[in-house]
Amino acid sequence: MNQETKINQLLKKRKLKKTDARVELLELLMNYQTAIPFSIIQKELSSTDRITLYRTLKTLLNKGVIHKALYNEKDTYYALCGNSCSNISHAHNHIHFKCNKCMQVSCQDLEKEIYVSIEGFKIDQINITASGICQQCI
Repeated sequence: MNQETKINQLLKKRKLKKTDARVELLELLMNYQTAIPFSIIQKELSSTDRITLYRTLKTLLNKGVIHKALYNEKDTYYALCGNSCSNISHAHNHIHFKCNKCMQVSCQDLEKEIYVSIEGFKIDQINITASGICQQCI
């Protein structure tokens, strides 16, 4: 299945209108092998105005198409969601790994689900980020 077909199906599944900004952003995310920082998204999609780009990111986040893989004071990294996410919740069974050498952020699947409970609290979402040196940089 080609990329255009995948994007069309993804947008249709999430009941989203096909717009140039959404298609361009999804193409960029699909072509990037790891989570992509906002600074690169902004640079690569420089023909898209800032407001449209922010609205597109927010819509895709809210519809469970993409997720924030990492956010810090320097940048926010975005990655495509799997099939388990929806507009109701993001259900990821992975951690985010940031390489301290090449600075790439990637989603790493887990063999076993991580379960955390805190007495007296209802946890909706857990984000785990690990850092170190990736396989390519070792």
